[in-house]
Amino acid sequence: MIGGIAISIAVIGALRRVLAVIVNSAVGGVLLPGILDGWFGVLQGDFWVESAVIALALAAVAAPITGVVALIGRAGIAVGPIVMMLFANPISGAAMPREFLPGVWGQIGQWFPPGAAANLPRDVSYFPQADASFSWLVLAAWTVGGLLLSVIGHFRTAGGAEPDELATHEDGPVLAAV
Repeated sequence: MIGGIAISIAVIGALRRVLAVIVNSAVGGVLLPGILDGWFGVLQGDFWVESAVIALALAAVAAPITGVVALIGRAGIAVGPIVMMLFANPISGAAMPREFLPGVWGQIGQWFPPGAAANLPRDVSYFPQADASFSWLVLAAWTVGGLLLSVIGHFRTAGGAEPDELATHEDGPVLAAV
């Protein structure tokens, strides 16, 4: 989430944010498995598969945040973290097995990035024969959906509704000196 929030604040322009999400995810996808495996010895699977998992998980959380910001402006910075942290994370099954959650909430949590991002590294690293296709699809769908929101937001601002510079300015339009 920090990557998506930082990109939304620091990078102006929806298409530049798409590129920033891709770069952030790729860099994090290489660095984090190196740290988790090299320093802590936590991951046991293939380095490049784990890198792909972590990169996709990072993108699946950051892309919806930047996509919502592209659509509705700076207020969108709060929407992604609220959905990811306050709604999806408690039902994700990341801190405990999803079967321990009441009713079907553990299964519903797997449809969100925190749930899929918690299960996929476990499956890839510790249970390589397990079918992890659902988690891959969930993370890919959230990533593609977020990137599509960014592109739609770009066309909203590029179409004359509101230029990117004005969409990101907190106080509204900046008037030029006459």
